[in-house]
Amino acid sequence: MRIHRLHWLLLLVTALSGQVAAEPDPIRFGVLSIAPPARIHAKWQPFTNHLSKQLGQAVTIVIPRGFGKMKAAVTANQVDVFYINSHVFYRLQQEGKAVGVAQMQNIDGKVTSRSEIYVRADSGIESAEQLKGKRIAFVSPMGAGGYLAPRAHLYKSGVTDSVEIFTKNLSNSLHQVLLGDVEAGTMCGVNYRLMSKKVDTGELKIIDVSDEYPENLIAARASLEPALLSRIRDIITGMDKTPAGRAVLEQMRSMKIQRFLPYDPASAAMTGKLLEEAQLNP
Repeated sequence: MRIHRLHWLLLLVTALSGQVAAEPDPIRFGVLSIAPPARIHAKWQPFTNHLSKQLGQAVTIVIPRGFGKMKAAVTANQVDVFYINSHVFYRLQQEGKAVGVAQMQNIDGKVTSRSEIYVRADSGIESAEQLKGKRIAFVSPMGAGGYLAPRAHLYKSGVTDSVEIFTKNLSNSLHQVLLGDVEAGTMCGVNYRLMSKKVDTGELKIIDVSDEYPENLIAARASLEPALLSRIRDIITGMDKTPAGRAVLEQMRSMKIQRFLPYDPASAAMTGKLLEEAQLNP
């Protein structure tokens, strides 16, 4: 009798071990952002919690610091799905490393945005053409709204000899113009409006706006299993259709996110054109 019980106990332990071993690995969700890691975690945790619950699979946040590290993480399959700007995505897509999943619709209800060029109101500068040879604050050299779109507009305006300064921070860009450290600054127009609630921009004025560029998006490594990719896409683009999803999206408005739509491949052509106009190698 004791041997019989031991036999069943061994079978039970073996079965339980098999269930634990079969548990899927966590989905690694990468976020490319200039914000501090602690803030990124706080902002994105509700989203990854929702995705995890809907998938029935753990989702962890990974924060590669900078384009180079994100590219390396994607290449080495160290991230599965990731939130990036359209400039970074275009470069990864051109190398066959990433595919589009979902496009962010911003709080203005658009999947595109424009960058604004601003100066001190008392600077005497009235147009982009007057910025030739001037110091201009951009956010990041891999930014879409913080660099690519405004640089393309400036180059089309004949401003190809400005001194480019990268602040790595939206607040720093505003303050450098306010303090007179640079003659002008640029950033996404929606971000400028959001930042104006935190920083007094009353002494600034907008002198020009860029052409449209695609908003940020969620992408996946090109080698991600198609079935899993499809499930993730359906969950993310369906968030605005459920109370739980809408509650999460409401918390993301401070990141200018209203909801996510299926990725439109046509947006890549817009980025390619901006790269050409900005005279940046694609």
